[in-house]
Amino acid sequence: MNGAKRIVLVRHGQTNFNLERRFQGVVDHPLNDHGRLQARNAGRILARRIVTPSLQLVRMKGLDTGGQVRILSSPLSRAFETASIIAEEFEGVGADFMGPVVDERLIERAYGLFEGKTAAEAEADHPAEVAQWRESGESEAAGIERSDLVGFRVRAAALEAASSMDEGGTLILVSHGSAITRALVTFMGLDPLVFDEMRGLDNCHWSEVVHVGGGGSGASGRGAWRLAAHNIGYREDVLGA
Repeated sequence: MNGAKRIVLVRHGQTNFNLERRFQGVVDHPLNDHGRLQARNAGRILARRIVTPSLQLVRMKGLDTGGQVRILSSPLSRAFETASIIAEEFEGVGADFMGPVVDERLIERAYGLFEGKTAAEAEADHPAEVAQWRESGESEAAGIERSDLVGFRVRAAALEAASSMDEGGTLILVSHGSAITRALVTFMGLDPLVFDEMRGLDNCHWSEVVHVGGGGSGASGRGAWRLAAHNIGYREDVLGA
């Protein structure tokens, strides 16, 4: 396979809506100051990890040091500002990078009637739709975008960009919690309408998929995109760590 063989999917930094546990969806809510600090820390770690990775990564086929880095972002400001801060860290270490460039397909899952509301507010205003969403993760009546459509559009954006890059390069996508989770499920060949056993990312945490051979360990056989890391970030003291 030609093109980038590593895709890093990064969730944006913290917003006040995150602190208040409100549905954000496609509402264009900005980062707060802590979110900007999170983005700076994440960018510093990612730049060091990708430009000078561990010997284990160096020895893996297609994950050489010094490869091209491309940064794509959701159009929403909380993601684009995160991507811009990360890009500054790559520039600081002299990396060969491009971006951030906006791809509309990386936008967050639309949450329709729930957007801007806490879970309690949404339940008070739209009890039937919230009950449907809690049962299935879906609610057409509430205007929530279907999980499988979210996963397919983010994956399509990732594969299109990765295929146009130099072999051995790294693609960084800065997107949103729901969008990234559904993309990862889709990358693993699962149906986001059915599979709901993957926890989402914390703010400014990331997951990596790499294109390697089969055989479980990736040593031989059919090449495929495989999950290599999930919910990695600057802070360790988070739920699930």
